[in-house]
Amino acid sequence: MWSGESNYQYSNDHCFKHPYYNLFLQRLTPDSPESNLVASYLMKPFRLCSSIPRLPITSTHIARTNQLRSISNTNRQMSSEREDSIPHELRTAAEPRQNRLHTVRLSHIEQVNPSVRLLQFALPTQENNNNAQQSFNFLPGQWLDVHIPSIAKAGGFTITSTPADAQVLPSPEASTAPAEEPLASSINFQGRPPYVELAVQDSPGNPAAAWLWRPKEDILGKELSIRVGGSFTWPPTGVDSKDVKNGVFIAGGVGINPLISIISHLNNNDPNTICPSKIHILYSTRLPKGHENLSLEEKLEQILFLPRLRQIMKSQIQSRRTEIHLDLFLTDLTAVSDQFGLEEAGLSVHTGRITETYLHEVAVGASERNDLRDTVCYVCGPPAMTDAMVDVLGRMLGEGGKKRIFFEKWW
Repeated sequence: MWSGESNYQYSNDHCFKHPYYNLFLQRLTPDSPESNLVASYLMKPFRLCSSIPRLPITSTHIARTNQLRSISNTNRQMSSEREDSIPHELRTAAEPRQNRLHTVRLSHIEQVNPSVRLLQFALPTQENNNNAQQSFNFLPGQWLDVHIPSIAKAGGFTITSTPADAQVLPSPEASTAPAEEPLASSINFQGRPPYVELAVQDSPGNPAAAWLWRPKEDILGKELSIRVGGSFTWPPTGVDSKDVKNGVFIAGGVGINPLISIISHLNNNDPNTICPSKIHILYSTRLPKGHENLSLEEKLEQILFLPRLRQIMKSQIQSRRTEIHLDLFLTDLTAVSDQFGLEEAGLSVHTGRITETYLHEVAVGASERNDLRDTVCYVCGPPAMTDAMVDVLGRMLGEGGKKRIFFEKWW
């Protein structure tokens, strides 16, 4: 589930005020589960689309927020179980959302590793689309409200495909493929129907995720309803894309989900997409369970979206459009064995967590002519990691640097 806690600014003509919005504001009390989340919203600049009013910061809210700030660290750092108990739609009530639901069909499931599934949802093509239903569109980095008929509350999952994947790509020849085709990559794939992709972690306590983890034969072909939302998107708001020379993307665990959508989008070679000349990816994660008896390549194949990132890097080496570097941090290893001495252009494997030294190298050292105004940073991961990264990057980028740091937290 994804938090709506983002510092991004977003505008969309097709947004609506979520019915949970007023409840979100009414529950501004120090002892409510949402207290820490509400405080973070009220104390940061946050501009939503024109149809959703800015959070009303009154003197009462300020007083309550100051009271919240005095709560003990124990209450600030609520347990993950308590955070997970907040419904997705309530947590993201202040986030922009499109005003329409789309009916989709679960068309493919792929098991990436023991704890993550990739799911594709087929979108209706133009000729099959009901006139009352507008075409599906989104920005890289956004998430979905997923409404499952048998589940009372919608689940929230980040889109991992690209906007181009949601468009029909005609095949030069008549298709003879079976009903369930191999999972499509975002890269140079022709002749496939439009789809949207999600990466869902095995979470028995999350009803929507648990349903999406049912046996394949029980759920393939089922219809669901989805709605696009979120403000952690590319291109960066408030920054001219033409001025961005250095893009820094920092992921912790499944925080890679929105970033893979953005990075894949930048790799699609769309002439209308302005891409940074340099991209640095810092990806902190763990090896999947049961990796001990796997070969090196098998281990790497099971790290969420690492194969896709490696493919993107290879394609950019060939096109020479963007210079991409990926630093993979394996937090459950104490030492990198000789087998991890990969000789692969642009890829480096490290033990432990992302350090301030690495952040400085990619955010400051990689800036052209040491002009930090050409750098933008995207951060997505667990709350503690995200807060730490944003704080360090804010100090590194200097005056005005916080405007070029965009983040989202997952719970």
